[in-house]
Amino acid sequence: MQTIHHITIGSAFKVGAVLSALLFLIFGFFFLLLPGLFGASLLGSLMGDQGGMGAFGMGAGTSIFLYLVGIVAYAILGGIGFAIEAFFYNIVAGIVGGIEIELS
Repeated sequence: MQTIHHITIGSAFKVGAVLSALLFLIFGFFFLLLPGLFGASLLGSLMGDQGGMGAFGMGAGTSIFLYLVGIVAYAILGGIGFAIEAFFYNIVAGIVGGIEIELS
């Protein structure tokens, strides 16, 4: 049985940034990009939208831009969140001990 007593802040930031970016890449595709490209314009045309921007008020270019910005923003925020959690984990692990894992 091995115990994790310390997590480096930089390591947690890197893992958090990549993991959060991947999660937004997947979920943002289904909840932001696809509706922005197809669903919003289809729904807007069904509702009689004359502006051509779709029911959500976004065009295809805006949807793609927000998707790309979202990936970067989630990477940064996820990295910061993981770094903060690693900081507090190190404090708590010093008081109550770390997480025990079994390596084979």
